[in-house]
Amino acid sequence: MFGSKDKVQELAQKVEQLTQQLEEQQRRHEHQLKVLRQQVAAMLAGLPPTAQSVLSGLPYSEIPKEQVPDFIQSVPSLLVLDVRGDEGWSHGHIPEAKHIPANQLLMRVGEMADKTRPILTVCANGNTGVTAAQLLAKEGFLHVFNALGGMAGYKGPLVKPELKALDAGEVQGVDRELIARVLEVLDRDVRPGLKRDGGDIQVLAVEEGVVKVKMAGACFGCGAQKRTVEDGIKNHLMRLIPEIKGVEDHTLNIPA
Repeated sequence: MFGSKDKVQELAQKVEQLTQQLEEQQRRHEHQLKVLRQQVAAMLAGLPPTAQSVLSGLPYSEIPKEQVPDFIQSVPSLLVLDVRGDEGWSHGHIPEAKHIPANQLLMRVGEMADKTRPILTVCANGNTGVTAAQLLAKEGFLHVFNALGGMAGYKGPLVKPELKALDAGEVQGVDRELIARVLEVLDRDVRPGLKRDGGDIQVLAVEEGVVKVKMAGACFGCGAQKRTVEDGIKNHLMRLIPEIKGVEDHTLNIPA
């Protein structure tokens, strides 16, 4: 009825190709619509995308290197996300930046729970920052920016990670020997990692075996804060110091 078997197979192949093309066009349309929604949402939030990002259909905006310092100062609640490796970070970073190497970003994206918070990605020269910005936009972050030129083009203030030992004199508690042991463990095993991520910890008191702490820097308000304190710091201290019975996070009880 429809001709030879070859003709039927040829027609079926064409139908399959057209179906695939249609599905691909639909995916592109949905992506473009998502990007447009993000751009409109950014405008309504007072964080308009750059003209170039709109014309290019990008889900993030690129900030020229000479504008980066002013941009950081002018955008409220901006999170500067440094995606370089540990070595680059140790050479100097933007004040209050959070450090997540690019190869860890996907598995640690949950540390940035607020997807409405503006984020500026920064890498060594701007290229890896593009990949990071694209990933964040794909994960649903609404206000994503990338620093063109990365740290190579950045002319603003810098800080280098420094690890000044915690001061036992600032910690409340009767057992001064136990306090000294707690601070030694934190300085040696915990704080270097927190510092690399732009965070830190303060010990408020060690009383009746309970260590009361306050998270600081990028650790304050981090999506992984509870897990860091309860599953990381608490377990580590209890394993190394038998007298420790628990760790309490008092971050939200004290002004950051």
